[in-house]
Amino acid sequence: MSKAYFVDGYHGGIKGHMPLGSWADVLRRMRETPDWKLCLDIEPISWDALRRTDPASYAEVRRLIMEREKPRVEVVAASYAQPFGWVIGGESNIRQLIRGKALVEAHFPGIDVDTYATQEPCWSSSLPQILRSLGYKRAVLKNPGTAWGGYASGIDRETVLWVGPDGTAIPCVPRYACEELVNCWETEAGYMEPAFADKCVRLGIAHPVGSFLQDLGWPANPRHRREALRFVTWREYMDEIAEEPTEAWAFTQEDIRCTLPWGEGTLQRMSREVRAAENKIVAAEKLASVAGVLRGAAYPEARLQEAWDQLLLSQHHDAWICATTRTGREQWAWQAGAQSWMAEQSCDGVLDAALDSFKREARAGEAPGIRVFNLSGAERKEVAEIEIPASGAAASFRVRNGDGIEVPSQVVPTRARPDGTLHACKLLFEAETPAMGYRTYAVEPLRPEEVERSGGIAAEARAHAVVHEDCATIATDLYDIRIDTARGGVIASWKDKRLNREIVATGRAFNEFAGYLISERRWASSTEAPAMATIKENGPLRVVLELKGTFAGTGYVTTVTAAAGQRSVDFHVRFQYERDTWIGDPWEMAPEDRNTERRKSHHHTRRKLQARFPAALDDREIYKNSAFDVTLSRHADTHYERWDEIKHNIVLHWIDVYDPRRDYGLAVFADHATDYSHAKDEALALTLGWGGEGGFWWGKRPLNGVQEMRYAVLPHGGRWDRAGIQQACARWMEPLLPAFGFHSGASSMSLFRVTDPAIEVSSVTMDGEDLLVRLYNSGSEARSCSIVLGAPLSAGDLSLVELDGKPLSALSSDVLPDQTREAKLSLPRQGLATVRIGGMRTAAMNS
Repeated sequence: MSKAYFVDGYHGGIKGHMPLGSWADVLRRMRETPDWKLCLDIEPISWDALRRTDPASYAEVRRLIMEREKPRVEVVAASYAQPFGWVIGGESNIRQLIRGKALVEAHFPGIDVDTYATQEPCWSSSLPQILRSLGYKRAVLKNPGTAWGGYASGIDRETVLWVGPDGTAIPCVPRYACEELVNCWETEAGYMEPAFADKCVRLGIAHPVGSFLQDLGWPANPRHRREALRFVTWREYMDEIAEEPTEAWAFTQEDIRCTLPWGEGTLQRMSREVRAAENKIVAAEKLASVAGVLRGAAYPEARLQEAWDQLLLSQHHDAWICATTRTGREQWAWQAGAQSWMAEQSCDGVLDAALDSFKREARAGEAPGIRVFNLSGAERKEVAEIEIPASGAAASFRVRNGDGIEVPSQVVPTRARPDGTLHACKLLFEAETPAMGYRTYAVEPLRPEEVERSGGIAAEARAHAVVHEDCATIATDLYDIRIDTARGGVIASWKDKRLNREIVATGRAFNEFAGYLISERRWASSTEAPAMATIKENGPLRVVLELKGTFAGTGYVTTVTAAAGQRSVDFHVRFQYERDTWIGDPWEMAPEDRNTERRKSHHHTRRKLQARFPAALDDREIYKNSAFDVTLSRHADTHYERWDEIKHNIVLHWIDVYDPRRDYGLAVFADHATDYSHAKDEALALTLGWGGEGGFWWGKRPLNGVQEMRYAVLPHGGRWDRAGIQQACARWMEPLLPAFGFHSGASSMSLFRVTDPAIEVSSVTMDGEDLLVRLYNSGSEARSCSIVLGAPLSAGDLSLVELDGKPLSALSSDVLPDQTREAKLSLPRQGLATVRIGGMRTAAMNS
């Protein structure tokens, strides 16, 4: 009988499960069982709660955690809210660990949290470089509770070097390929029995190890009791028992085989809310930093931390895997929605204060203007949009840049007087903005007679729409689009003018809504009924076309938005389900089988309600992004039905289908994490909704009420990296930020710029007088670039630091003839670098 090892312990905390007395129970069992050892993946905010509610248990747990001689307890992971890393962005993955470790270290000074191990599939493929930068020495890709979110790919090795997309490696215990995918409650009689250990040894795994981090709150008992099984911590096992890893394992995002019932109404709404807060909080940090340097505004560190704390809690894995469980305000999805809303509210306050720092009181006879902020590392030229008030007899507006030159603009009335003059309007104009800075524009009101006489640049139509009897057409400087209103508003033709290509596959319906109606036992399509087209905006800069149609009796409204010079075309779709509607795989199960049945209706993505994008492409490669990574799909198709057959089909921010022979592709951006389907003989399709039997946690979940989604489609020449898909999606998620009012300071200013467009500015924060700038190489190969500080700024020392700001190395810089300052650096593909720019606030205020 082979010797085997077992890592026992607990996960959870006050967010998940930590009833009063649970720690006292654990401690009692530890005293009774001297060989029992624990790894703890506890939500760090739980330590405050334990100290307050059960100080005696807190003191004893603290003593065990701080023990240096023959320790029995190891704190692992220490993320703030134990998130599924594969459904959140890169910055969220980083902040979860930075914030969580800081709280743990405050409770247990001097503790080493250097093992990343979790009970749930809380991974993303870019974790090796994140973990290494934050001081982790080892990782684990086992999650023995494999009944819920999913699991990792397996490899029959005792240890491996987990290699991330940037080339960083970390020693890792993988899930063995020979492991059975057993339900979490079956592990005691399952994969750690003697026969399994013997099998592992025969396969070359000399020291087989299993693990189970139990739910905190379960009756305290060692998970296993067997003579041949030795309890260890992960640090003990990897440092003292397991063989040193020698084999590199390039673990990709597709090796994270996870699934959720994407398209379910509650989950979809929550996912959209979390994404919106993610986008806003990064923008708020950037703008607060710009205001801190250029205007000397106090950096709202506490308010931003409060926003991050709320956002991080909304990303808790239980909020996603059991979103619909509990009732009322205890429901996981309700709490996640409230937390993301509170995060956004805090960010709105930060953004408003930062914008206000650039404003001043009006001078006599002065007209207000618009200052447009660009929070990316590259210059941008695109349509900016802002709603502004109007007074007097203004019927329209003219926009001029700092040199007095009129720029293309468009006015969309939002509130008008009976004579056509305005109370308020949306003002769109073509803004050219420097990197990480702003440019100011003058706004001139026009009286009705001036509007009639005006012509010139503002009236040049570069985007317009026409509604015909059975179709509608949209034309911009980039595209000609024909929409078939007789067939539900699908796109019948989409011409790329620049490359002279037809995007839509011959005879196919592009942006068709289709799915399988379970109650009617048939496939349904939006092409079955006509749609009514209404032009909401008609140039000269932007077109918004509204389409009202029905899908099998369910009403929907789609808006299609195309703008001059804009490569992506936006779609927003809103379904109104008046009754319970079931769309998906008609797979049923008895309620008593929900916790064991491995086939689920939501696994069959193709039968969900989808938006389908049949493109004129032959050979097809699928690329998709994740947190600080882009993956080429290995799947011939995305089809599976059982939980033990999962294929990765998750869209985080974007997915791209590319034809290498034609050197042409089509990218789709999504406003939330969801899934997609694709096969050789099927079009790329994005999930819009699902209603069916979800099994354990979910039960039967119909579509009901309002369900909506925003996505964008970008046709392109060249592969995703050459076409700048990652950068285009980043701009889509972080639009230009215009502010109306009376502005002080220079009419245009740039804090810094990055010379390579593939190098994204992932975050900008302030640390005292210093600026911390995180850069991400989103390209497919190593890149060299410069970060150039805008004149007249001159900063103190520049250095490279770890993700949490700890020093790494000095960074040399040169002053250029135009008095800007340049520092050169190199980043590996998909790599990160954080630059500390010393004394930026002081330098700016003295300039």
